[in-house]
Amino acid sequence: MNVQKKIEKWYQDRRFVRYVNERICEELRHVSKQPDPKFKELDEAFDRDDRYIVPLVIYLTYRLQLAKLQKNAKQRRRGIWWVFVQVIILGLYTEISTKELEKLRMKLLEAIMPMLHDEYIRLSNKKK
Repeated sequence: MNVQKKIEKWYQDRRFVRYVNERICEELRHVSKQPDPKFKELDEAFDRDDRYIVPLVIYLTYRLQLAKLQKNAKQRRRGIWWVFVQVIILGLYTEISTKELEKLRMKLLEAIMPMLHDEYIRLSNKKK
């Protein structure tokens, strides 16, 4: 079963959806305290000129790929979360949507949702 179908199936579980929302809120608070000078530079340029959306998305895609290549699982998860939160924040204050940004959003969902589902299952099993 491909990741998209698994995600659709997981979304039918209300407890899982609640867990996802709680984790995202937790990560929004955590990741916003982790500055990245290159991202900040591109983000400020984007604030002045919408054309900077493309280099900003390219940088976020690069950071996602770096995170996925991490051998250390904790560092891999932290990196993926960092990109995920930046894309959420970017989506909150912009209406610009590009093919690159949509591709990045899909890649992020395919990376983050299995991580969240594994966490959810582990926690559920501990409670039993």
